[in-house]
Amino acid sequence: MLAVASRWLADASTLFYAATLALLFIDALQPRRPLHRAALVLLFVVLVAQTGLLWVRFEELDNLPVYSPADALRLAAWLVVAAALSVNAWFPTDLTLFFINVVGFAWVVFSNFSASAAVDGVGHGGDLLFLHVMLAVGSYVAFAFGFVFSFLYLVHDAMLRAGRWGSWYFRLPSLERLDTLAFRCAAVGVPLLLAAIVSGMLWGHMRFGRWLWWDPKPIVTMLIWLAYGVYVLLRMRSGWGGRNLAWVNVLCFGGVIVNFVAISSLSGFHRAV
Repeated sequence: MLAVASRWLADASTLFYAATLALLFIDALQPRRPLHRAALVLLFVVLVAQTGLLWVRFEELDNLPVYSPADALRLAAWLVVAAALSVNAWFPTDLTLFFINVVGFAWVVFSNFSASAAVDGVGHGGDLLFLHVMLAVGSYVAFAFGFVFSFLYLVHDAMLRAGRWGSWYFRLPSLERLDTLAFRCAAVGVPLLLAAIVSGMLWGHMRFGRWLWWDPKPIVTMLIWLAYGVYVLLRMRSGWGGRNLAWVNVLCFGGVIVNFVAISSLSGFHRAV
């Protein structure tokens, strides 16, 4: 019964999310207030459906639904939707809302094809593993928002350089605002990811009795953390233009995606984050 409910809620949230993106896309092309409001209502329905799915997964597993790739992605997508609704209330911009939910929808779709079985062998230090997963997912969401702001910075900058004064140009925040928001997101994500790395290493030592230095996932994750750290340090220095840093931020998030999708499959024990 719980498995059926889980499948139904997963399908429902995906369909509602697709409908929401369709409305946001149309609104991005031709802004219409009723259409935008309808998209926000549907996005709230998506949040409710995803919340129900997480609860059903909790009942189904009799454990926190964070220890499988699918559940970790669902949690990340839930955070994206919740944060997007909150950010839109504080900082309304239809284009940001559309693009961040493109990322969230991609995570939802990918979760539907990822392994849903909980990782075996959580063992001693399960609370520490939970903390590790939550910190990692939180950093991914922060980096996702930073990626969207940097992407929109590049779009805005390209329009400015080409002299294209289309509707998008006037609907986007200023370059300075986008650059600042992207930096703030990275500044949040970097310490979260570092804490995730440390807590993951500590859990691995408690669980396996050794430090898991040579597993592909921790190595690549550390490289990504270093790359984002370089981005933050360069942003704090004068003399670096926003366009260059925007590209660095976009490429760093590409590394996050590759790390989760490809590198995790190469890990001997790492199957979620």
